[in-house]
Amino acid sequence: MAVQRRAGAGVRRFGVLVAGGVAAAALAGCAGQPGAAAVVDGTAIPTSDVRTATEELGPYLQDVSPANVLTVLVHEPTIVDVAAEHGVGVSDAEAQELLESVASQSDPDADVTFSPASLAVARYSLAYTRLQEREDAQEVLGEALERVAALDVEVNPRFGTTDDGNTVVAPTARPWIVVPAADGADGEGVLPAPSPTAP
Repeated sequence: MAVQRRAGAGVRRFGVLVAGGVAAAALAGCAGQPGAAAVVDGTAIPTSDVRTATEELGPYLQDVSPANVLTVLVHEPTIVDVAAEHGVGVSDAEAQELLESVASQSDPDADVTFSPASLAVARYSLAYTRLQEREDAQEVLGEALERVAALDVEVNPRFGTTDDGNTVVAPTARPWIVVPAADGADGEGVLPAPSPTAP
């Protein structure tokens, strides 16, 4: 997922960490936190936040998916804290300004309001970019990613699993799950749902 903002005649990209990877292990669902997409060090990230940010940011950013948004929401507090500790913190006002700028690039007449979850994605993007621009970026980002990897993260299996760096890896499609036909489709090629049979 990348956030872009027009700066003069060029476009300046604010990178958002989107890392793929192989899942280390399947984690149990967030049983103690109903409605949670993930629980990070005891704090729940609601499924509604992931859904809202995905819907709000999808028209304006690239690679927006529930797994990518959830990864950013898991990492955001740590990355923002590290940025602040190193003198390159970000504010909600800067995050709002960035999102408004990105939206206006797509639609100059856009009058959109962004949720706290979307603002968190923008704060993460700004903080990560500012850390990348430091002279000691490699060292500071290494520290930040170590702290992210040390988080106690439990992901709802509906959203996937995490790798060793606590990046959310989307669940794989199961061949036995049949996706229903879209509304208005004739249903050809779609098997009906199985009905229970007596043993």
